[in-house]
Amino acid sequence: MSSHPEPGAPQTREKQYNPHRRSSRFRMRAPGAGLSALGVLALSVVLAFLAFLPPVGWPVPAWGTGAGILVGWSLFAIPLLAGAFITYPLGQGAQASFTLRRSLFLALTSAAVFTGMLILWRLGSMALGYLSVEGVLLLGFSVTFWFRLIVLEPLLEGRRSYALLVGLVTPLLGMAGTFGLEGLTLLRVAEAVLFLALSFLAAAAVLWVTDRPMRREFGTGGVTLLQPLMAHMNHRDPQGQARMEAFFESVSIEEDLRLDLVYFETEGNAPVVLVAPSVHPGPFAALGSSDLPAKLARGLGDGKGLRVLVPHSPSTHDQDIPTTAELEKVVRTARELLPDLSAGGTRASPLVEPRPGSLVRAQVLGDAVLLVLTQAPAPTDDIDYALAELLREEASRLGLSRVAILDAHNSFVEHHGDVPFGSPTGFRILEDGKAALRQAIAETREGTIRVGLGAKGGFTPELDGIAGEGLKVLVVEAAGRRTAYALFDANNLYQGLRDPLVRVMRESVEDAEVFTTDNHVVHEVRGAVNTLGERRSLEELSQDLRETLRAALADLRPARVRAAGRRIGPVKVLGPGTTDRLMTSLADSFLLFGVYFPVSLLTLLLAGTLVLAWFR
Repeated sequence: MSSHPEPGAPQTREKQYNPHRRSSRFRMRAPGAGLSALGVLALSVVLAFLAFLPPVGWPVPAWGTGAGILVGWSLFAIPLLAGAFITYPLGQGAQASFTLRRSLFLALTSAAVFTGMLILWRLGSMALGYLSVEGVLLLGFSVTFWFRLIVLEPLLEGRRSYALLVGLVTPLLGMAGTFGLEGLTLLRVAEAVLFLALSFLAAAAVLWVTDRPMRREFGTGGVTLLQPLMAHMNHRDPQGQARMEAFFESVSIEEDLRLDLVYFETEGNAPVVLVAPSVHPGPFAALGSSDLPAKLARGLGDGKGLRVLVPHSPSTHDQDIPTTAELEKVVRTARELLPDLSAGGTRASPLVEPRPGSLVRAQVLGDAVLLVLTQAPAPTDDIDYALAELLREEASRLGLSRVAILDAHNSFVEHHGDVPFGSPTGFRILEDGKAALRQAIAETREGTIRVGLGAKGGFTPELDGIAGEGLKVLVVEAAGRRTAYALFDANNLYQGLRDPLVRVMRESVEDAEVFTTDNHVVHEVRGAVNTLGERRSLEELSQDLRETLRAALADLRPARVRAAGRRIGPVKVLGPGTTDRLMTSLADSFLLFGVYFPVSLLTLLLAGTLVLAWFR
């Protein structure tokens, strides 16, 4: 096998923004409704003690001592829980995916914010002197309004006026309870109105600052997109997906893409088809061309007389297809190519490597040639689509018109390994590719080709870092050698794991390579890139390979290889720079929210304290 450049070898333009880690932040599941309700009840006890347990020497109202703690508990529990049950139908009126689980979780987090505020009040009273509990309660319920408005406006799709009304439910119930205990005066009402106005301004400032980077760059605010994004990622909500895809389509451009098929017609067994589209399986979740292997397999009828493999072909996020409708053009072209396959042939070469350390290997099969690209063990990631086009032109000059170019995508180091057109690594790939093509042609001879396929499923992104197409191993016996191509439906493989996995396969075959599909659906694990090897150990992956390779070897049958290719166009794609612009805007939004959220809260508490002092 090849002896590739050492890890850490210099790369050109290695750093690239990756959407998966940031987008995974939106993958969140609230605790169950019952658990949130119990949490609210428990925190209400804490709130009652914080508000009404009299410290030595502190003046407290008569109803705040002894049995008054029970009254105090109800002052918090009733508005929070009743507010949640009222918020639920109001929220559903604006957004069907708004659930009782979410409403009760909002009540729980509001109680937590209120608890933090009362702790600050206790500490502040010790340092600065006592502030009356009545005014602090009014300020506290206005803080829950601030928090609810920040949460509800994105969930209710940016409808600020409606979110304002829904957000007021809990604070108005709490303030009514406070007035009932203390008595209603014009001064208290004015104080409460002023607190609510300050809370509204503080929340509006946070939302405006967070919204601005996306709106400035794309004309659509990030707050508006948050709800459909969460609905799609958490629930696969069709409306959420449609809205997100509409946004991506609005910033897309048109390109001509390429699709190549290699079809193995086996004796007495279901055909195997390798599909290599110049489509990047992103942007994330199941939007557009993300989860490309499963979508192409379904479109071609996997499980209905056709076994489908979709390895990664050279492409970048520039070739992300934004919508399901645009992806259908690729699926339709693949279906149309099946009857248009070449007559096939029995000539073949082994998988050849023109020189030690070559970044490209080649295997001629019938009228087709497979070009396998990897930089492993050096970092390897997306390879520019233009390089694949130049390799196709070189193959055509050598008499090979059917070319499937496969990016193994099998040595992950974050922010490293991209190969743009014009880079030193890109030129090396072109030179190695030409040499590999010439050597493969020179070693081609007539003979029987045998093909077998093994498959293993049952994996999940959450537990294994592997998506629905699982692991498939294609074994090709040609020109006196057996070659195994192992394809994991995953996003890249940790650096250093490729070589031991190849050695595992070479226990049974002469040549082997490990591929990943670069499927971005696996990034739906909170806070993780979810690279293959992160959740499933090398030992487990090795065992998976041994089992699946045995099944592929047992499946070996004489085969006739047929191939076809076609340019597809025009197809909408995200285009140059769009992903970087999007990720930069999202990063700015997260940064600004992280700064302005606590600043807004502290400013609100400081302003509220000044109002309390002034009213006293």
